[in-house]
Amino acid sequence: MNNIHAHRSSLLMVIMVICTLTIISTNYMFTKSIVTDINNSLTEKEYKKIWWKENYMILQEIQKRELLSYLSSLKNEKPELIKEIFENQKNIDSTNNNVLDINTINDLKNESYIKWNSWALITIIEFSDLECNFCIEQHKKWIYKEALDKNNDNVNYIFKNFPFPNHKNSQKEAEAGKCIENIAWWEKYLEYIDTIYSTTKWGWEWYDLQELPKLVEILGIDKIQFNDCLENWFAIKQVEKEFVQWRMLWINSVPSSMILNNKTWEYKIVSEVIDYITLESIINEITR
Repeated sequence: MNNIHAHRSSLLMVIMVICTLTIISTNYMFTKSIVTDINNSLTEKEYKKIWWKENYMILQEIQKRELLSYLSSLKNEKPELIKEIFENQKNIDSTNNNVLDINTINDLKNESYIKWNSWALITIIEFSDLECNFCIEQHKKWIYKEALDKNNDNVNYIFKNFPFPNHKNSQKEAEAGKCIENIAWWEKYLEYIDTIYSTTKWGWEWYDLQELPKLVEILGIDKIQFNDCLENWFAIKQVEKEFVQWRMLWINSVPSSMILNNKTWEYKIVSEVIDYITLESIINEITR
């Protein structure tokens, strides 16, 4: 009799385990299907803005070739810099390439305006080109603000210039931004960045440099100070400093987003247009 009860109990246990696994498996497949559908929908919207996938891929390929061409010339012109970058990468690889050291963190944050709560757990650093079509689109979505709203002020934000060498106006636009930052502090600097992105159209109709004096006036920046800044080397050096930072981190395209846990120094880099689902997933991953 006892054997019969024991057999029944074992059979019931097996049935319960099978049912549980079936439910878990079904939920997983259903959730995965939903996430896939959402990602496909977002990707399709991005393709539509640049007249479908072929053009999207062409633009990405153009960016890659521009960067490779620039790095090729850099190897000939400044071999000592390339050596320094590789040495730095060896040091990172020898420890953990998903964790930053304190010197790198200080270098990224010092002299940078940290928007929102400076003591937040998560810092998002946007490396961007003011003439990059995909950068324009990402910035206009302002998903970082969504991350702030949904994480109870536990997120802050830093903007870094990544002027692509072959984009004709991006270097000058970045220098102008640094001059505005130097003259009128960081709030006006980010207002300038937002204005450039909000008034620049998709395609090849970039912001007209002839409009910069008018924009400077609208922002309330002293014209004489602004022109003096552009004529000296200050702004160029500031942009170059940020240029070095993305090289040392091996960031190879724009837009790129670094998501950094300020407690553990763990980080992730996404080198493409990032959507909020991906951003939220990374935040959850590095704060688990």
